[in-house]
Amino acid sequence: MSSTRVPNGWRLRAGAFLRPGLGLKRWLGLLGAGAALFSVGVALLIAPPTGASGVDATGLSTLGELPAALLGGASMLAGAALAALAVRGVYGWVVRGTSLRREGVDILTAVDMMQRRGRGPRVVTIGGGTGMSTLLRGLKHWTTNLTAIVTVADDGGSSGRLRDDLRMPPPGDARNCLVALSEAGPVIEGLFDYRFNSGSHLDGHSLGNLLLAALYEKQGGFQEGLDAAARILAVSGTVVPVSSQVGLVLMGETASGAVLTGESEVGRTSEPLRRIWLEPDGAAAGEAALRAIRNADLIVIGPGSLYTSILPNFLLREIGGAVAASDAPSILVCNVATQPHETDGYDAGHHLAEFRAHSGVSVSHFLVNSNVRVLPNEWNQAAVPAVSQVEGFRGVLVSADVVNDDFPVRHDPYKLAGALMSIWRAGGRRANRGAASARPAAQAGRPELRAVARAWTGWKWLLRRLGNLQARVLLTLTYVVFFPVIAIPHRLLSDPLRIRRRRAAFVDASGVDRVSPEAARRQ
Repeated sequence: MSSTRVPNGWRLRAGAFLRPGLGLKRWLGLLGAGAALFSVGVALLIAPPTGASGVDATGLSTLGELPAALLGGASMLAGAALAALAVRGVYGWVVRGTSLRREGVDILTAVDMMQRRGRGPRVVTIGGGTGMSTLLRGLKHWTTNLTAIVTVADDGGSSGRLRDDLRMPPPGDARNCLVALSEAGPVIEGLFDYRFNSGSHLDGHSLGNLLLAALYEKQGGFQEGLDAAARILAVSGTVVPVSSQVGLVLMGETASGAVLTGESEVGRTSEPLRRIWLEPDGAAAGEAALRAIRNADLIVIGPGSLYTSILPNFLLREIGGAVAASDAPSILVCNVATQPHETDGYDAGHHLAEFRAHSGVSVSHFLVNSNVRVLPNEWNQAAVPAVSQVEGFRGVLVSADVVNDDFPVRHDPYKLAGALMSIWRAGGRRANRGAASARPAAQAGRPELRAVARAWTGWKWLLRRLGNLQARVLLTLTYVVFFPVIAIPHRLLSDPLRIRRRRAAFVDASGVDRVSPEAARRQ
């Protein structure tokens, strides 16, 4: 299990402390204010000021001829109250920081990392298997707003046995994602991954799968069980099944007409697949998965087994429809190596073509590995060649070094996450702006709506960067109070402006009223 150690130098800790939004400085400042106020009260009691009015020496003449003892007592009570509130806030911060702390990272750095990751983009990953868990191990260092949508068609190993015995969705892919997103430390992660090899009825079962099976029965549902397990593992994100329906079976038909039943048979066939489908027909996608896709800032598909981990999710047509309808950039991650039997001889173009043919989804970006390694013959796998273009692909082809240097048939989680975040920062935001510019002209042409939209966008940007609930409430109330002061005069002024613009309009020969280019530019 790979891990990364975060440097803990004094500069890093100082930067974390001084960065806005940490949530500690406000309590320390309040504690200092309370201590100062308490000290003023003690000073008034010990050494009352002397002056003509009794309190003029302290500059408190506006309070009247109040005794110094009364002012001192009130000051001490107020200071003690502020200090108690501050101590409570510091204690809560320390408790929260302790829960986020992991091996090699101090509390200050852990809280700072969580604050920054909490303001990251909303990323949805779709897939399953080892590829999905590899991706999540890297992405969780960039954002905690992660949703992993996993397939529920696995029928092999421990997952298949539990699925048949307990009539539950297979837990294996979900368990891998939970462990990948965990912040609980290597001991708890190792327990979830522990597999029995005792020769008993538990032989081959994973402890994590058994725990998910127990939570499934105790919590009354698979999603509820995953949420409970996520709390145990301190997961940075959410894992949701692509469907809540139990008993989904992946079916396949080869080029020779042979029908394959189950994910295991589909993955082992050496014949080209003509088509794949799910039974029973008409299975519905989970609402949690669809909601996550609709709210996503970035959608990542893969990496993983093409026919048995990625495509089964898109055999539920609502998933493909939600991805196509989303304004977020969608990225298909090509595998760095072929998979025995399943994708023998495939290049990057073949991967993309098969995905489009079976899913009906056209992605906006296609990420391929540029650092191709020669693999030993005994591995029975070949590296997917690097490409500079893919015939028929109208999206953005991205080539980057994303291979694991120690195990070149898999992606490196941190390289892959960095490449995806670079795509989101560069191309993804441009794609979002392009989608926004394609809105109806009637909406874009109203100046008051544009002003309100810009104000609300800026307001949401500011609120996302404030980690304090009280600050959010205060700013929202301020916006509600001052919005009429801004919007009503803008509306009153926009009407005469619109009248003047209409005077610049002209009527063509067909009688259609248009706006001249000069007026359009002014709008």
